[in-house]
Amino acid sequence: MGLTGSAAPGTAEARPGRTPARPLDLVPPAEVADRFRAAGWWRTQTFLDDLYRTAARAPERPAIVSERAHRPAGLRRVTLTYAQLAQYVDRFAGALTSLGVAPGDPVAFQLPDWWETAALTLACLRVGAVAVPVLPTVRAHGLHRILDGTRARICVVPDVWEGFAHAEALADLAGRLPWLRHRVVLGDAAATGAIDFGAYFRRTAHERTEAGLRSRPRGGRADRPALLISVMGLRDAYTSVLHSPNTLYANISAQSGPDGPGRRPGEVFLSTLPLTSLASLIYTVCWPLAVGGTGVCLDVWDPGRCLDLMASAGVDQVYAEPAYLAELVTAQRRRPRETDRLRLVLSGGRTSTPAPLAAELREVFGVPVLSVWGAPELGMGALSGDTAQGGDGVRPLRGLEVSAADATSPLEVRGPSVCLATWRHGAPAPVATWEQGDGWLGTGDMAAADRHGGIRVLARAGTRTGAIFMVPVAEVEEQLLAHPRVREAAVVAYTDPEHGELPCAVVVPTALDRPPGPAELREHLVSRGVAEAFLPTRLEIVGALPRDEGGRVRRGALRNWLARLRPGGPRPAPD
Repeated sequence: MGLTGSAAPGTAEARPGRTPARPLDLVPPAEVADRFRAAGWWRTQTFLDDLYRTAARAPERPAIVSERAHRPAGLRRVTLTYAQLAQYVDRFAGALTSLGVAPGDPVAFQLPDWWETAALTLACLRVGAVAVPVLPTVRAHGLHRILDGTRARICVVPDVWEGFAHAEALADLAGRLPWLRHRVVLGDAAATGAIDFGAYFRRTAHERTEAGLRSRPRGGRADRPALLISVMGLRDAYTSVLHSPNTLYANISAQSGPDGPGRRPGEVFLSTLPLTSLASLIYTVCWPLAVGGTGVCLDVWDPGRCLDLMASAGVDQVYAEPAYLAELVTAQRRRPRETDRLRLVLSGGRTSTPAPLAAELREVFGVPVLSVWGAPELGMGALSGDTAQGGDGVRPLRGLEVSAADATSPLEVRGPSVCLATWRHGAPAPVATWEQGDGWLGTGDMAAADRHGGIRVLARAGTRTGAIFMVPVAEVEEQLLAHPRVREAAVVAYTDPEHGELPCAVVVPTALDRPPGPAELREHLVSRGVAEAFLPTRLEIVGALPRDEGGRVRRGALRNWLARLRPGGPRPAPD
C-alpha cells in the first residue's frame, strides 16, 4: 500500500519541509477487496455507473429535488432529471480538468444543500479527484485548518450564505494556502476576483472541449480514495477520514431486510442533515443513485416547508436528527400534510431515539422509527429495531464486525464500510486502516455488547460532541478562555430528551460572585468567529474542573455530573 508524494503539475510552491501528500494509490490489499466483492459488499462499478445507467434508461426521472429558500416563490423548487444531472457531472468534470485538477487532487467545496453540491461530488469522482466537502457552518478559522490540512487545490464557496461572507473569508485565507490554485464562487465572484461558478462551470460546455474528453470516466476507481471527510473536535484535533466509492456503497449493499432502508428501486429519500456531511451524502446522493431513485433536500431548515416538500416529492423515507423530527411532529400536528408514501423514519446521530419522540412519530406518521448509530469512520454502522422503548440497542449492519465487551470498552470496527484511512491534520500522510491490526479501526466511542447480539453506544469519542453538527470542542474552549471573566472552561456533551446530544459549557469564573451569563458568553463567542451551530446551549458555573493526576480534564466525570443534575435542583461540585 503506497502513497505518491510529489506535487501535481501547476501546484503552488509548497512550504519548506512539507510535501503535499496525494493519497491516490491508497487502496486496500487485493485479498481484502476480493473477499468483500465475493460477499457482495463491494463491486467493480461506482455511483457514476448508476447515474449513467438510469440516465440512459429513464432520462426524465427526477434525480434531485431541491428547495431553495431564498429564491422567489415560483422558483424555489428545483428538479434535476437524471439526464440533466449526468450532463452537469460531465460539464463540471471538464471544468475541473481545465483548471488543472489531476487524479488524486483534493477539491474542497463549502456549499449549502443545492444540486450543484451533489453534481460537484460526482464530478470529482469522474476525474479521480478526492472530494473534500466542508459544512457551511464552518467559519474562517476552521476552513483554513481544513484547506491547509487536506492540501486542497480548489475551493468552491457561495458568495454569501446565511449572513456570512464566504467568498471574502476564502479570499483572505488564500495567501496562507500555498496549495490552493483556484477560488471559485457561486454568486458574485467578481467582488473577490474569483472564478465565477455560474459562468465557468454551469454555462460553459466543457463536456465538448478537449478537457472534457480527457475527463472521461475510467475503470478501476471503486476501491480508490474519493471522499475526504474532516471531523472537528475529534481527539482534540481536526482529523479526516478517507472513503472510497466501495466503502460508501457497503452502507447500501448491507441493507436487504424488509423493515429497514433497503434497496427498493426508485425510492425517494430525504435528509435534513447538511449535504456536505457523510450521512447526507450517503443517504441523499449515493443511495438514490444506487436504486435509480430521487434525493430530496432543502437548503434552509423549515419544518413546514419540509413537510410540503415531502408531500409533493412523494418521499418514501426520511433520515433526520431528533431535533428536526420533533419539529416535524409539531408542524404536522398543527397542519397535517399528505405523507401516504412515507414508509420509514430513521433517527440518526446518537445512540437511540428518545422513547416519547419515537412514539409521537409513530402516532403522527404511522410508520416504523429506527435509531441509527454511525461515525465518520464508517457511515451508517448499526440500526435499532422498531421498539416501544425507542430502540435502546442497535445491531451492526451485515458485514460489519464490532469489538465491545463492557462499558469501558473502546468500540472498534472492521468491515467493508470502514474507511480506507484516517489522516490527522498536520501529519505528512494518511494512516491506512489495513496497514496494521488486520483492518480493525478504533472509533474512540465507548460501547458495550447487549444480550441480543447488538451494542449500546455509551459515549462519544473523546471530545466528540454534538448531534446535528460536530462541535470543534478545542476551538470553542479556546475562545471561552479569551473572555476576561473565564478562568477555566470545558465543553462537554449532555443529552437533551428532545434534541439529543448538545454542547454544555462548564466554566470556572475568575470571580465566583461575578460569573458571566449565557447570553454574554454566546455574544462573546460569536464576536470571536464561532459559528452559531457550535455555540453551547447550556452553561454550568463551577468552582473547579475535575482533573486526573496528569492535570487533564476528566470529561467523562463532567458528563456523568451533567446527567445527574436536575433543573432547579442543588448543584454539587463535579467529582
